[in-house]
Amino acid sequence: MLTEMKKKLHNGEKIVIKVRVVPKSSKHEIGDIMADGSVKIKLRSAPEQSKANEELIELLSDFFEVSYQHIMIISGETARLKLVEIHPG
Repeated sequence: MLTEMKKKLHNGEKIVIKVRVVPKSSKHEIGDIMADGSVKIKLRSAPEQSKANEELIELLSDFFEVSYQHIMIISGETARLKLVEIHPG
């Protein structure tokens, strides 16, 4: 699923993904697709002062090979379940 999204993005389409964040994890990584269709993402940062959100955006920026400015959390900024919009770079 993520590979297909990456292809769409590089073909000039914006994508929106549902993300389930696990803060204060021992490592940061993009994990499996959950039963509800969300992507499980582990982050080292705590959910305080937007540190976890910043780490999430950096991780997605690296994975999708787009600039940090092309990624926006459109809902769930203070929740574990988030909608993230990524624009082609």
